[in-house]
Amino acid sequence: NFAAHLSAIKNKSLIIHQGLKNVAGTSWGLSKNIRRQLYLTVVEKVILYASAAWAHNITARQQRLLCSIQRKFLLNITGAYNTTPTAALQVIEGLMPLHIKAKMQSTLVRVGRLGRNCDYEGTHFDHESYEQPSPPSTIHPALFSLEDRITHGLQVPSNRTPTEVYTDGSKINDQTGSAFCVIANEAITKTWKAKLSPANTVFQAEMLALKAAIEWANTANEGVNIWSDSESSLQALKSFNVKSKITQEAQMTLLENARIRLGWVKAHTGIKGNEIADTLAKEATTDGIPASLPFPKCFLKKQLLQLSLSRWQAEWDNGETGRSVYSIIPKISNKQLHWSRECIQFATGHGPFPSYLKRFGLHSTDYCGCG
Repeated sequence: NFAAHLSAIKNKSLIIHQGLKNVAGTSWGLSKNIRRQLYLTVVEKVILYASAAWAHNITARQQRLLCSIQRKFLLNITGAYNTTPTAALQVIEGLMPLHIKAKMQSTLVRVGRLGRNCDYEGTHFDHESYEQPSPPSTIHPALFSLEDRITHGLQVPSNRTPTEVYTDGSKINDQTGSAFCVIANEAITKTWKAKLSPANTVFQAEMLALKAAIEWANTANEGVNIWSDSESSLQALKSFNVKSKITQEAQMTLLENARIRLGWVKAHTGIKGNEIADTLAKEATTDGIPASLPFPKCFLKKQLLQLSLSRWQAEWDNGETGRSVYSIIPKISNKQLHWSRECIQFATGHGPFPSYLKRFGLHSTDYCGCG
């Protein structure tokens, strides 16, 4: 049940928290923003380590343990009173509850890395719908000879061939398109357009266009230059250590045909082929042939974040603590509000106020002297 693991995490977090207290107090040392950044980049990473193994079916006890761990850092970041509700501090600082973030990270790893189907917040995630890391290339590094055949950084095409291919990818109004055109003797001899899912990225569209162009060029019985305005795609094709399946497939075709060369052209500089490919890619967002590519990992992260924020919102709506802050901030966000310590005390009611001090017998009345 990973109880020992979580207990070790708690002990480790206490050591980190004490170290943070040694270099930052409520009014001295590291600034609030730096403390928050340290929490996000160091503390959370330590706490959520291996969450794919233990956080998928988190128990109520584990949830309370994670909340108690996070609370110490929230108090250190905000300088709030020790009695301030944890839920209120999470919303004020835009820091997602750890039990929600742990389950989100667990689902991300299971679907995006381990290739497992997973259910999260009522949504089913099929791992086959998302990009999975491809096995390392089986090509020997000595035989990977694409460095001298793929150039980038040139502003105009050089080493012209009778047949030139121009590729492009486009994303307009949340629609994604991919296209290439073939120009021979100043005439357009072939065009190709494909429409991708709105979830696919421009990089995927650019790479699909390059792959399709490379496959077409492989059938031509002549030398072919392929030009793209996507420098990142060309860099990916030159790289030996790529994990993208579509990129690896394009590389394999290139290695089979030494007569295909690729180069970079600057976009929107009046180069005829590039302008035609750009127009075709925009048209492809509406009338291209349907093309199916796995969704990128960034889309999976976006989906999980939206579901996690919805879960956090539901807990905030139905919570029993932090209601004074809820009346001010009914909608949660993962963005920091940048409230000062005094503002937090005022909004939560946990501060040097007669109504608060009277609860602990430190003041005779709950009325303020100023009326």
